Formats: sequence, C-alpha cells, structure tokens
Amino acid sequence: MRGILYVGHGSRVEEGNRELRTFIEKAKQQFSEVPIQEIGFIELTSPTIVEAITNCVEQGATEIAVVPVLLLTAQHAKEDIPEEVEKAKEMYPHVRFAYGRPFGIESAIIDLVKKRTEQAGLKKVNGRPNMEEREAATLVVVGRGSSDPDQTSDLFKITRLVWEYTPVTDIEVCFIAATHPTVDEGLMKAARLASDTIYVIPYILFTGVLMNGLQKQLTELNQQTDKTFILGDYLGFDDQLIHVLAKRTKEVLDKLE
Repeated sequence: MRGILYVGHGSRVEEGNRELRTFIEKAKQQFSEVPIQEIGFIELTSPTIVEAITNCVEQGATEIAVVPVLLLTAQHAKEDIPEEVEKAKEMYPHVRFAYGRPFGIESAIIDLVKKRTEQAGLKKVNGRPNMEEREAATLVVVGRGSSDPDQTSDLFKITRLVWEYTPVTDIEVCFIAATHPTVDEGLMKAARLASDTIYVIPYILFTGVLMNGLQKQLTELNQQTDKTFILGDYLGFDDQLIHVLAKRTKEVLDKLE
C-alpha cells in the first residue's frame, strides 16, 4: 500500500505549524487515491519524521513517498531528512522509500512574490515591465539563510527573476541567518538607494518568530529614517504553492512506479 509523507520544518510559533497542517490538508486532496498521507517535522514540534513514518507503516504502508515541504535546497533537504529516512529504512526494511525535492525555482513562486508585493501596495502591471513602467521603489527579498551555497545562489536567481516581472527600480536580497548580506545589511543598502519606498517580502512559507523580528526592525527604521519601509506578507498557503507541491509529490510517486 502506498503512502505520502510531507515533511515540514516546524516552528516555535504554533500558528506557523497550524498553517503548515492546513496547507498540507489542502494538498492531500490532490492525491485522494493515496490512502495514507501523513505530516512530519524536522524540528521544534511533533511528530518527528521517524514517528510520522511509523504512523504510515502502522496503517499498512509498504511504499512511502517522502516530500520535503521546503522552499529551497539546503542542509535540511540534503542531509537532515535523508538521515531520518535512513533510520526508518533500518527499522522497516520491507518498506520502499522514494525521496523528492524542495520547491526550488518555479514560475508560480516568482508570480507569488510579485503578488505579495502588489498586495503591499505596489502597482500592478502585466508581463515584463519596461523601465518607464517601473516605480521608484525598492524590493527587498528576505530569505532564512544557509551556509549551503546552493540555497543562497537559488534565492539570488529567484530574486533576479522577480525583478524581471515586478515594476520596481531596484531589488535586493538578504538573509536572516548563516550568511551575508544579513537583514541589517540588506535594509541599510536599500535605505541608501534613491527610492523612498522599500517593500520587504519574507521568502518563507509560514509565520513564526522571523515575522515578528522583521516587523520590529521595519518599525524602528520607519522612525529613524525618512524612507518608508513596508512589510509584505510571507508566501503562505497560496493555491499557487499547492500546485507546486502537487507537482513535487507526483515526481516522487512516479519514482515508486
């Protein structure tokens, strides 16, 4: 019997965990023919990955598609999840496993970042704007950060693609942890540019302590500078991301054929 295990990061903020579960419940509907579908977390909450795999096996799963619900490829996707799957293989040698890949660089996500910027107040344009259509505004995309160069380089590429379709004059990328430019460095650089309006979009899936910290920083900058910093929403459980997750899930299920 086939099962799907969706693996999320996990958050100290329970609202973020609830958002992930709601997102996955919606995604499950895309694969109603698969009788066993469970959720596991890398850290900070339960069930763990091994516990979730056990839940699948106890329901009768003999084939499990493991799908990372992560935006970018880094240590969690390359090492942490596979290590837990290896532990499960030793516990359940009769079970076949297939492992998928994070969301990565997808046009639907590029569109979603643009959509979040429009919701924050940027004018809407269709297609790729020319320079005359661009607002005198800066967009700062904030990633979680990683020491893994693949993760950081992917976000730089995504950010460039966002600029191609989003009518701002400048775009910057920065990271909350583990690498440079840091959030402070990215925001300060944006403040030195000519644009008076700076949109900040968190490149994260769900809410958590990171959102609280960003809001505090931008409130302080709005008080300390003559620039206007506007915090947009995180990516969240948007239908566009459901489609990306469904695509990644099908890729893993195909490996079990």
